[in-house]
Amino acid sequence: MKKLVMGLLGAMMILSLAACTPTTEKNKTGEVKEPQQEEVVESTADAGPGVVTGRPVDQNASNLTMVSVYSISEDGSKIEGTMDSVETLDAQSLVDLLIQYGVLDDGTKAVSFTTEGSVASQEAGPGVIADTTMAEKATLELNQFPSENQEKVLQAVANTFCENMNAETITIKADGQTLAEGLSFVDAGK
Repeated sequence: MKKLVMGLLGAMMILSLAACTPTTEKNKTGEVKEPQQEEVVESTADAGPGVVTGRPVDQNASNLTMVSVYSISEDGSKIEGTMDSVETLDAQSLVDLLIQYGVLDDGTKAVSFTTEGSVASQEAGPGVIADTTMAEKATLELNQFPSENQEKVLQAVANTFCENMNAETITIKADGQTLAEGLSFVDAGK
């Protein structure tokens, strides 16, 4: 009986090894065919994991800066963040994105954006590189500001400017009136 069981175990082991070993291309013995690699045009010098390099880079394309834009959810209950890009990172380009995402009204212009003081930052995160300096205070003046859902709109504008312009707090003014003072970045979704 032991011999029979051992014989069956041996046969099963041989069959499992035969089933699990890779096979060569049929009708060619002793020769394993290498998978063909397509010829790829290297398009970026610093291509990393997940970078598509098969397409040529447009050398005339402008450099874009990635920015975080905060908007109000459709039901108006929370602030949502998304990534976008701008050619030039300045106050008006951020205002234009906030208009595009429906946070500010059409025709809104950045009258001025100023920063004062600086604070060393040890934190790293979206838009902030470790060990950089941030403006302690920033002031944004707009030519107009929507009156509907003003608290969420103020926080969406503050989040967008604090993160992208590296400011710790921001004061937002419209038509010469201070709407909010000392706003800081608040996590999106609140």
